[in-house]
Amino acid sequence: MLADMSAGTKEPMADCCGAANGTQQTPVGFCPSCGLKGKPVATLTVKNLVADHTRVPSDRLFSLCWTTECEVVYFFGKEVFRKSDLKVRVGFKEQQDPIPLCYCFGYDREDLRREIEAQGASKIPDRIKAEVKAGFCACEVKNPAGSCCLGDVNRVAMDLRKSVFATRP
Repeated sequence: MLADMSAGTKEPMADCCGAANGTQQTPVGFCPSCGLKGKPVATLTVKNLVADHTRVPSDRLFSLCWTTECEVVYFFGKEVFRKSDLKVRVGFKEQQDPIPLCYCFGYDREDLRREIEAQGASKIPDRIKAEVKAGFCACEVKNPAGSCCLGDVNRVAMDLRKSVFATRP
């Protein structure tokens, strides 16, 4: 959860990548567009990322559609918010760069690729870990999934390393 920053303090945020990341325990629905099972996501996440936040009712518990090809990002019953309704690009639903990976610190897939091609590995996951440890992440309000990106960043880094080294002689 976020630390209260309204008092004008400069305190770091709590460990949003820890076990309690603000995701509400909700009944998970099925996306009305693709029909696949969603993942519960906190209303705070949806309200922060939908461009017209006034369209997000506070009494709804939304689900996230993980289907890459589906345009729906959040849904509650037949009520949906599509990619075009959000303020940010949804990395796991994008096919063209820039493909966001870390919403708190601004890293994308191309940042990882550049480091891996130049150095054989990327220090981006370590940089993100250090920032998280210092308390400066806000995944629950910046990441469309409402959760920590480190697993995705590490997975993409591993996939990129394999593809970069597979093309080298």
